[in-house]
Amino acid sequence: MKKLSLTALFLLIMLASLVGPAAAAPLSSGSVTLLSVEYVPGKGPVFTFSVSGHFSRSDLKGFVHVEGGADFDLSCTQVDESTVKCTTSKKVGGTNAAITWGGSTFWTSVPGAPEFCYGVYDWDLGFPPSEWVNYGTYCQETQAQYGDFIVWDNPSWGTWSYEFLPESPDSCSFYHSGKAYYFPACIE
Repeated sequence: MKKLSLTALFLLIMLASLVGPAAAAPLSSGSVTLLSVEYVPGKGPVFTFSVSGHFSRSDLKGFVHVEGGADFDLSCTQVDESTVKCTTSKKVGGTNAAITWGGSTFWTSVPGAPEFCYGVYDWDLGFPPSEWVNYGTYCQETQAQYGDFIVWDNPSWGTWSYEFLPESPDSCSFYHSGKAYYFPACIE
């Protein structure tokens, strides 16, 4: 009887050791494929996955490990039956990273934030002013739209508001062609 009890106990332990890892295996009923990685201005890196199967709220979490050692949370949303989109910190942009989600790990290069750079024009230092001078460059994550304003520290004039225009303001007798940020008014 003792031998039978030991054999039964051994079989029970073996069964438990096989069932435990199988029960813990993540998302064994679905599959995940990384479709694309892009950097969306204002949002940061966005990872799009093709999926099959249903993912619970707890399944929609993961992490990103960037080359060099930093880890960041990955927040995902199931858009429809076959698509999941995930976002993470903007700091992940411009790195090589391992994305762990959906029971899989994907290695990819994550694009950095796009930069749109524009000249910043203001009056020359003469009085009255007689021409537009490019005092520097202003770069931003999103493309400028006509009428956008920035506050910029001009090395000669100090901090002022500048408007993005297709060409220099109509209020000036002197002219400069080309879209850029211009000081929005002239005194003549």
